[in-house]
Amino acid sequence: MAHLVGHNASMRGDLSLVDASRFDALPDPGDNAPRYLQIRSAIQRRIVDGVYLPGSAIPSEHELAAEFNTTRLTVRSAIDGLVREGMIRRVQGKGAYVAKGSVAGDSRVSGFRSTAGAASEEVSVRQLSKSMRPAGPLYAELFNVSEDERLYSIRRLNSVDGAPVSLEQTLIPVCLFPGIEDVDVSVFSLYETYEMCGRPVALAQEKLDVVALSARDAGLLQVEPGSLALSLECVSFDAEGRAIEHAYALTPAKHGGYTYQY
Repeated sequence: MAHLVGHNASMRGDLSLVDASRFDALPDPGDNAPRYLQIRSAIQRRIVDGVYLPGSAIPSEHELAAEFNTTRLTVRSAIDGLVREGMIRRVQGKGAYVAKGSVAGDSRVSGFRSTAGAASEEVSVRQLSKSMRPAGPLYAELFNVSEDERLYSIRRLNSVDGAPVSLEQTLIPVCLFPGIEDVDVSVFSLYETYEMCGRPVALAQEKLDVVALSARDAGLLQVEPGSLALSLECVSFDAEGRAIEHAYALTPAKHGGYTYQY
């Protein structure tokens, strides 16, 4: 069982607010300031106040231009500054999303996206399904919640350079991350989302095994039914030692590999 230890952080399991201290404060530019600075300040204030929630898309440049009675170029200039600060993330073909900002620390706990992306590979995540389910006795004990507490269940297909490499099923207690079901996981990883909530992963316990893939899972991973795969069961904990996620991933043998850091 691998133990990956990260950094400590303050706890605030709520997607409704952004920690304004993470960003450079923008003073009120005043009525005589350039229009793009006025709009930038207005967007930042909406983010800090929770009008635009972390992980959600802000209105399009066209919509903001109409609201502020200006041009899309002016709106784009306003957003550019927030992108540089890390408050907004642009996604090609999807729009602009409220992001977490830069976070200090050198956590060694990382998810699929950051691990694969570190090798300069093209990483993508496709959401296959999402739903709510009761915790039941097993997960109630794991997450220290009641048996009827809602868990957010999300199933994803991870790909590298266009080829599927792993299937992942994740369960998350909604009580720890209100609003998490509205986050677009094709834009933000779950680990990023936990950090935006002020509850980053500090430690993960992992259990490895080898299993034969079902016909359904093999089809999604583009291998033959019955092919061997590396299974990885992972429980992630916050800095207070509370379990915040249970994940189960399957990786075909041809893509399988495991690096242990200590």
